[in-house]
Amino acid sequence: MKKIIKLSVAAALAATAMNAAVVDNVKLDGKARLFYETNNANGTDMFDANNAGTKGQVLLTVGASADVGPIKVNLRNQTLTTAGLENAVVAANQTAGTDNINYTDIANIQATFGGTTVIAGKQELNTPMCFTEGWNIHRNTFKANVLVNKSLISGTTLVFADVKSTNASGASATPVNVNTILAEKGAGLDANGDYNRNVGATMVAAHTTIAGLPLNAYFYDINSVAGTTPLALSTTWLDTNFNVAGAKIAAIYAEQDLNDGSAEGTAAAVSVATKVAGLNVFAAYSTVNDDATSFANVATQKKTKLPTQAVYVDGADVAQAGADTWKVKLSGMSVGPVKLAIQHVVCDTNGAEDTETDIIATTKIGGVSYKALLMQNEEGAGTQHEKFRLYANYSF
Repeated sequence: MKKIIKLSVAAALAATAMNAAVVDNVKLDGKARLFYETNNANGTDMFDANNAGTKGQVLLTVGASADVGPIKVNLRNQTLTTAGLENAVVAANQTAGTDNINYTDIANIQATFGGTTVIAGKQELNTPMCFTEGWNIHRNTFKANVLVNKSLISGTTLVFADVKSTNASGASATPVNVNTILAEKGAGLDANGDYNRNVGATMVAAHTTIAGLPLNAYFYDINSVAGTTPLALSTTWLDTNFNVAGAKIAAIYAEQDLNDGSAEGTAAAVSVATKVAGLNVFAAYSTVNDDATSFANVATQKKTKLPTQAVYVDGADVAQAGADTWKVKLSGMSVGPVKLAIQHVVCDTNGAEDTETDIIATTKIGGVSYKALLMQNEEGAGTQHEKFRLYANYSF
């Protein structure tokens, strides 16, 4: 069956060559991923299949790439399925949609001319304000055009991105514009319930070194939809890192301006990573002023590139206006073949405190990689409760 799937993808890839004389460097890969999560927030047993907070899903991924003459073609197909989990092991799907969803989330062409590379089509992105998230059962990708130049300015990489839409985490397998909130938050739908607003974001970035320090600078022009907040804004993001006495220190400063001039928001963060008694120690602090809108991922309003987020106390908290957040994390511990880490986050937003403590365990058994998270979470004045999440990944 695996061979049949891979051969099918290879055939589809070959078809894109359109009778090109040379198809070379063909690569195929496949993955199976299980996502399971439960909690005791409703006063029920955490592992009860009737608990509304118990969700799960399976994702089958098949990818392929090849050089077609001077052009590289990349394809990836995703199949989301309940795999019989619903109403047996879990109460609902992790993501919205029917029992089985099949879609192509990567379909792009890539070409290099001298020192310039162009990538056009569905792709993953990794920029501070617009990025692919990996926490969910599936990874959101973007319809975008990206240009990368390494020759125009010596020692500097320049990047331009024109971003159109994304299949945002948790919303749907169909594209959703990058500037609206997730469907379950009740925003971003047109009158027909479709994600077809013609909006997007553009970004220019430069990666260089100044006085021996790496500097990454990003500028975004983000356009939103009438009826949402904000209507339009620009964001500037600067980050750097350096080593001091064996410790890696990273710093971030970001600023956003509403295009109507009504507000100017800022965010700043610093983190330190080092080793103490053989353990990896990480500490971070971030602050966002009261005039900000959000420094979370514009594709989802869920995660953030600020270094202080946990699992649930994430960009929806630490990247919002008025948030001051501390995070500490210890890793490098092992119990037999199981690697352990623990992290604690406290986020204060104008006097409302969100806290989270996570124990994270990872291991590999029989070719399957497992990651389990036990989370204790309290948000605002709510009740403290526990959550458990499990990922299982197998590559073929």
